[in-house]
Amino acid sequence: MPKVSCSMPVYNAEKYLADAIDSILNQSFEDFELVVCNDGSTDGSVAILEAYAKKDSRVVFINRSENRGLIDTRNEILDHSQGEYFALMDADDISLSDRFERQVAFLDANPEHVLIGSRILLIDPDGHPMCALGIKETHEEIDEWHMEGHSGAAICNPTIMMRTQAVRDAGGYEHGTACAEDYDLFLRLAELGKLATLSDVLLHYRQHLSSVGYQRNAEQRQAIRVAVEKAYERRRISDPVKLHDEAVPNRTAAYAYRQWVEWSLRGGNADTARRYAWKAVGAAHWSPRAWRSFARAWTVRNSV
Repeated sequence: MPKVSCSMPVYNAEKYLADAIDSILNQSFEDFELVVCNDGSTDGSVAILEAYAKKDSRVVFINRSENRGLIDTRNEILDHSQGEYFALMDADDISLSDRFERQVAFLDANPEHVLIGSRILLIDPDGHPMCALGIKETHEEIDEWHMEGHSGAAICNPTIMMRTQAVRDAGGYEHGTACAEDYDLFLRLAELGKLATLSDVLLHYRQHLSSVGYQRNAEQRQAIRVAVEKAYERRRISDPVKLHDEAVPNRTAAYAYRQWVEWSLRGGNADTARRYAWKAVGAAHWSPRAWRSFARAWTVRNSV
């Protein structure tokens, strides 16, 4: 049996799929299987997956003609996985070649940990760099963040490697928290062992307007609240702290482009910032915030 099972749900991911798969198949650590499940794609994803499955025996291809959603897809992949460790990967991101090697070494050396993630480099839809994202590293920091119900997990989901048995013991992915099923799982795993994040960037995390964080943000915030309330109940916390109740922004294209400008400026990537400054103004030419982002994009030079 392989040491690692890598999970990749696929739904209409034709544009980025080959790059994502190649980044896994080119890992320096080679004792793994890549379990991909097509969740009723209507684009060219199936042909790409069939080709990879034919040429590389490490690719396990599950094909469904109907779309059942991400939770069913993740659980079906988990059922098919044989590895001691269960790594996550999205069909539009890029794993660095030493990701598995680093994470396997960590889990082998730290049996009290059930999950290890990594830092990420945010990239735009075309792969241009924005910035490395700072995230929580220790178990205590991660679990406290989640228990306070902050928007966005303290760990980046597609960077994660977990102990397969721990995921099964936690019950896999549950339907009651769609759009925040990863957040919910992190809370349940934290009750079985420790979570941590490596400080180095091991994945390029692609931003695009069709992602859940942009398309279903309000639904995601509500699901996070449900997940945290369930955790309070499981942990028998009778007087929980007040949940962090953030305002839900209207994540329009103009909002996203302004955010991408700020991230790119933070990372010293002026060319990327200017690309989205133009888009921000084009999407909302009446907005003072769009014009402020536009002006800021010309105040820095590339530092990388």
